[in-house]
Amino acid sequence: MSAFPALEFPIPVLRPGELHPVAPGVYWLRMRLPYRLNHVNLWILEDGDALTVVDTGMNMPESRETWEAVLGGRFAGRRITRVICTHYHSDHVGLAAWLCARFGAPLAMSRIEWATARFLSIDHTPEMMAAQRAFYRGLGYAADWLDRLDAVGNAYATKVMALPPAFHRLKHDDILRIGGRDWRIVLAAGHSPGMACLYADADRLLIAGDHLLPSITPNVSIYPSEPDADPLSEYLASFRPFRALSEDALVLASHGRPFRGLHLRIDEIEAHHAERLDRLLGACATPQSVVDMLAVLFAAGLTDHERVIASGEALAHVRYLMGKGLMRENRSDDGVLRFEAV
Repeated sequence: MSAFPALEFPIPVLRPGELHPVAPGVYWLRMRLPYRLNHVNLWILEDGDALTVVDTGMNMPESRETWEAVLGGRFAGRRITRVICTHYHSDHVGLAAWLCARFGAPLAMSRIEWATARFLSIDHTPEMMAAQRAFYRGLGYAADWLDRLDAVGNAYATKVMALPPAFHRLKHDDILRIGGRDWRIVLAAGHSPGMACLYADADRLLIAGDHLLPSITPNVSIYPSEPDADPLSEYLASFRPFRALSEDALVLASHGRPFRGLHLRIDEIEAHHAERLDRLLGACATPQSVVDMLAVLFAAGLTDHERVIASGEALAHVRYLMGKGLMRENRSDDGVLRFEAV
């Protein structure tokens, strides 16, 4: 049983394709995803006769069909005049280029999120694939698994339309006036390098992206492009500005249901990572590869896609512990990195 009080969930769950008002002029739209985490939540903000969209869904036919139904139904005759993407992940930015082109709307993101999405959506170079293979080989994966990864290629580019070559930059503490509300941008790192969350103080509404989720923790991973990163330190440090927001804010998260209990959820997530760090330290009394660590941190039966995500998260916990002087890295003769508690 959890030692924490329960979060509040004032709105029933939606099915994919459904639309629901969460506040005057603010609508929740749920879309399907082809994973175990089978949905993403998007937000539509009325702005006079126009609409601002926050996140777009993945580039796949069902997502486009959902948009067609929404734009031809509840919002028939309304134009999207701004597309905001909280971060670069495919379920958030996948159809940004499609919506921007259809309505002539500008795209707004933080600079690092736009640059990451733009680069990944068009990079099919052999150098990228070689770097990916070398990275996961170092984590302990065997040749047959690496061959399957190579066969997939740039999986990101299959789920995201190449982003527009120009964008409007969102900066920390920027104020966006939308539908009579002032939304303040709160940038947060960890799950992605510079996620843009939106907070309307007068109405105590927080569009949190993936930064704060009600029932799962966002993936905090290291990827081949920056193998020495320490995203878990960034993630935990990024909670500071969120603790200054109202505890009874309605948190509009990208997965799960809208909830209240912002500070409580931060406490729960911090405790979750502290427990995982302790568990990992205990398991690394003898040197372990990242592949070895998956059984320590995750349930069995991971798909290849889930193993990529889980491996990056395990490595992120290792790098955090190394930064605290609690773990060290050893490279063995077989080229695999192994990590040992100090």
